[in-house]
Amino acid sequence: MHIMRKTAYCLAFVSLVLFSCKGNRDKLIGSWHSVKLENRDIDSFFSKSQQYIDTIGKNNDPATNMDLYGTTNVDSLRRTMQEQYDSAKKIQMRSVTNTIFEFRKDSMLYISFNGNVDTCKWKMDGGNKIQVEDMNNNGGGEMTWEIMELNDASLVLKIKEDTSYSKVTFKPEGRP
Repeated sequence: MHIMRKTAYCLAFVSLVLFSCKGNRDKLIGSWHSVKLENRDIDSFFSKSQQYIDTIGKNNDPATNMDLYGTTNVDSLRRTMQEQYDSAKKIQMRSVTNTIFEFRKDSMLYISFNGNVDTCKWKMDGGNKIQVEDMNNNGGGEMTWEIMELNDASLVLKIKEDTSYSKVTFKPEGRP
């Protein structure tokens, strides 16, 4: 009797795991539009760059500014740097908002990034991980992404690259 009960619990657990994986896989199918990118390294770079622009040459005399920056007109230099900074931020945001992941039932993933399409194979690992194999890289580009959130209104992926990771939030674009 005790063995039968253990067997029943194991079967129930396995069924629950398989059912929930299938549910996540089914929820993933469709097109997802990127709306937000969080990356500590990128955020830190932009924050430090803005701080540099805000403070460049402010505590120096004109001679020091000429020696350091080649100009005594640091206000003009700051404006030019701010324009370049703003342009870089816009390009980054455009890249985020122009990224679409299309997960298909046939285990193909099409990633549209600023109009360029990359083809990958994908599969669920039985939990909250997605195994992705880049088909354009002769099978050499394998990645594992962690699903942090998945529901009808949102997909949040944690994508690790080397020692850094990004958290990307997607919204659905229509369901199949």
